[in-house]
Amino acid sequence: MSSLPLYFPPTYQLARALRCAELVVLAYDQYAQWLAQQRPRKPQQFHWQPPQQAGWQLSAPIWSILSEWYVLDESEPFGFAARDAQGDCYLVFRGTESVQDWLDDLDLDQRAYPWQAGGGLVHDGFLKLYASLRDQALLALEQLQPQGMLWVCGHSLGCALSSLAVPDLRRRWPFLALQHYNFASPRLASPAFANYYNALAVPTYRLVNDSDLVPEVPPADSDGWLYQHLGLAVTFTASYAGVADNHSMGGCYLFALNNPQSPMRG
Repeated sequence: MSSLPLYFPPTYQLARALRCAELVVLAYDQYAQWLAQQRPRKPQQFHWQPPQQAGWQLSAPIWSILSEWYVLDESEPFGFAARDAQGDCYLVFRGTESVQDWLDDLDLDQRAYPWQAGGGLVHDGFLKLYASLRDQALLALEQLQPQGMLWVCGHSLGCALSSLAVPDLRRRWPFLALQHYNFASPRLASPAFANYYNALAVPTYRLVNDSDLVPEVPPADSDGWLYQHLGLAVTFTASYAGVADNHSMGGCYLFALNNPQSPMRG
């Protein structure tokens, strides 16, 4: 089946987006290894074995230390930081593995972003999860001693985490170039937070399959809470068998980046 080609803005770096997408897939593999090891709840009990890549340094897994959130029963690894051979650093987050569960159970409440006075309101559940891993994420990057560019990336729920990390990275490393590439982001925040975020002037690109339901939640008007996307949307169309296939990081989004002239699998 044919599909229309992807249209990239002139500033979009396809090679970098591919690298970010591949790192996010690696974060999902990290999670698969954690499952295969019977879900150890303490970081020291989990033995992650990432693939060896010449010149790369990877941090230890970044854990959510949280036991009372609607998606998670207990703590689990959510990603990592990495430094490539050129000295560029990445902060990488996966999404949830049960798409339908969090579509069904999504909490719509908002609360104030706590690390910037007047920063606006953000999704309460996403913020709780980010707060639970924030210190680990920043320390993981700091230990890699960033000197080149900084890149932050995520898929699905991981996009909310990567978006909430952007202001922290801008404050911590104000003189390093920072860009944000994410995939299938849900809505995260109020218009006030979107204004605050956009004023940071961090190039942010959301790759969006317009057949994917996840970027449409929460609704823009959710029981009186207003939600707005962040950054610039880069869209394509890939309609498969259902919610999970249309949302898949590897089978849909990474495939589209690898095949921008025909971003839907036949």
